Amino acid sequence: MSSPAPEATGSETLAILSGTPIAEAMRQARQKAGLSVSTLARSAQTSRAAVHAYETGAREPNVATALRILHACGYTIGIIPDRR
Repeated sequence: MSSPAPEATGSETLAILSGTPIAEAMRQARQKAGLSVSTLARSAQTSRAAVHAYETGAREPNVATALRILHACGYTIGIIPDRR
């Protein structure tokens, strides 16, 4: 059983969602949550190697995996309308 995800503040959420590539957003979310790669991998039910690959941009997670990883850090993914 995993521990509860930490709470993100509104300003941290905006920093993650401001056009940051997913690899960087995942790394920032993990670091702000104070989690090691190993702890995050266990909590998100994935491998340490996969988390590392996602954070370095070597691989891109599918939406379900990205949601699990970000949720374990106290974040979620939002869809924001493009108002161009």
